[in-house]
Amino acid sequence: MSTQRVVMHVGTPKSGTTFLQELLWESRTALAEAGVLYPGEHPAAHFHAVLDARQRSFHGHVDPAVAGAWGRLVEAARAHEGTTVVSHELFGDLDEEEAARALADLDFAEVHVIVTVRDLARQLPAVWQEDVKNRHFLTFGDFLEMVRPGSGRPDEQRPAADTTEGHAEAFWLRHDVPAVLRRWGAGLPADRVHVVTVPPQGTAPGLLWERFAAVVGVNPAVATLPDGRRNQSLGRAESELLRRLNERLGYGVEWPLYASRITHGLAVGALAGRPGSARLTLPAADRGWISAAADAGVDELAALGCTVTGDLDDLRVPAEEQDGDRAADLAELLDAALDAMVALLPVGPPPAPAQEPVSADEPVPVEEPVIEEPAIEVPAVEEAAAPEPRVPAEHVTAAAVRGRGARLWRRAVGPRALAPRPAPEAETAGV
Repeated sequence: MSTQRVVMHVGTPKSGTTFLQELLWESRTALAEAGVLYPGEHPAAHFHAVLDARQRSFHGHVDPAVAGAWGRLVEAARAHEGTTVVSHELFGDLDEEEAARALADLDFAEVHVIVTVRDLARQLPAVWQEDVKNRHFLTFGDFLEMVRPGSGRPDEQRPAADTTEGHAEAFWLRHDVPAVLRRWGAGLPADRVHVVTVPPQGTAPGLLWERFAAVVGVNPAVATLPDGRRNQSLGRAESELLRRLNERLGYGVEWPLYASRITHGLAVGALAGRPGSARLTLPAADRGWISAAADAGVDELAALGCTVTGDLDDLRVPAEEQDGDRAADLAELLDAALDAMVALLPVGPPPAPAQEPVSADEPVPVEEPVIEEPAIEVPAVEEAAAPEPRVPAEHVTAAAVRGRGARLWRRAVGPRALAPRPAPEAETAGV
């Protein structure tokens, strides 16, 4: 019997996935010595594999590295005698036919499917904030009303998405955990379909890794926990500031430039984790339906009979006080905006000290004559004379040229902007 196992970690977004993926990547040498392979030539390899398996772009952008990415992971797993871990939360988006094809590609191994799950009280604010970091500008209140089952609020398409899915459709596609497990678990024994619950807020992050490692079948002490907090959330004021900026831009900036300058430069680099920022939490008026939806999900998971690592009660909405009713006021928004401006200012070398004037009473030193060598003509180089590169016109869509978004972008970036860096692939990226 083959000793090859493949562990497919297929969701859900915002359930500690960035933490686990960075841990797996940074500890891949130690894990390999323990018989566990985390394949890929770079951290984005698993994200590229999702897009390849679905034949999709991301926000209309196609990275050349996507072609064949799923096949490369499959071949790495095929060549490894032991356990291979594949992890990206967007694998949960695969429909039943796509998931079946992916599992068929892994028929040489014993396949296990893992879904990490967090309670809806933390999940809903986190998912909305991730949408805001990905160009969307629906308000938090409208988002909650849209995703509430039976609300009667029509769904709205997300213009930046590659499909016609709306906000509510996209949310429940990824966070109806029993449905995700049915798509991926069809044909697999129940003991190979796993739910790993995210521990309650305030628990050490290492506990999530211990639960995940138990399913992988590796001693958790083998890996090194990442330093610091990963994928920090935006606060209430920071989220609203970014949402209003998106509303002004109106999807007018193409994804590679937006991801580099806004998602990673502004949101992650300048706004996330600001000291003293008020946390975005659930409005009290929405607490009832969210708690009922969480309880129904727990009951459905229990009925599926899949293997649970952790405690299904971790997925129930806690009874703690909520502080999400008050919107961020103008003073909070201004404070966040000023901090963002300071964080984004370029910091150059300190100015050279001014030369002290020579006193009239002091003798002026006489310079020794300089014997000049024959001059060698060198093409003149004017320092700092070359114009700084501008934002390429192809990165701004026709809609932006016509709309308020372009005017705001020119005011924010200025006539001379740094050349756009290649967009980092995110979970962040993207969900």
